[in-house]
Amino acid sequence: MTRGDSLAQTIEATQRSLEERLHEAVGAHPDPDRPRDNYKVTDAFTAATSRHLAAIEAVLLARVRHAVPAGDELVREYLHVARSLEHTLALVKGRLYGEAHAIHLEQSDLWERVRAQLTQHNHLERRLVAMLIQHDDPAKLDGLARRVFDAEAHGPTRPHPLSPHTGLRGLVARRFWALADRIWDSAEGRVIPAPVKPAPHRHDSLIGQYLVADPKFDADATIMQRHRRHHDEAG
Repeated sequence: MTRGDSLAQTIEATQRSLEERLHEAVGAHPDPDRPRDNYKVTDAFTAATSRHLAAIEAVLLARVRHAVPAGDELVREYLHVARSLEHTLALVKGRLYGEAHAIHLEQSDLWERVRAQLTQHNHLERRLVAMLIQHDDPAKLDGLARRVFDAEAHGPTRPHPLSPHTGLRGLVARRFWALADRIWDSAEGRVIPAPVKPAPHRHDSLIGQYLVADPKFDADATIMQRHRRHHDEAG
């Protein structure tokens, strides 16, 4: 596995998962005998998407600003797209639960907007990851997939488009909303799906490749592995 593959594969897997959850939510039809089913699939999609957006903002954007040429511009573009998607997700949730500011909106129109914005987001996110892999220090790329996973597991589960998204204020806002969202999720009995686990990072040194009898001789491989692997990847 070459540098950054674990991050790229994890992001792609998460995007596929979000697209599948969106398909389930759009295709859900109210069942008089099971009225909460429609809520479950929509809540699962909005929670997984909100959590992923927050994790990318928490983990990757600072690295992009630091390592990628014109990184500030790329981050601004990403934040604009992410906030737009969050805003629409908030309207979807409001429409689903009958909130006054959203009840008049057509659900089909909202889903079409979400579909288009998620597609735009995923395209930009893949570009962001590709630029990060191209320009960042290989040593800094190690563990980013795991950090994104950890941030998702502990992040907000509802969209908060008006909150700060970056810097210290963004960190404080994410922690506050993560706690508040968990309280409301528990009170409402809301089931939150687990985030996509990071792709394993193996064979990242020439010696490691030799010892497992799987030589790939990657051009970017080091002679010895730089960092000790996370304990939980061994399990």
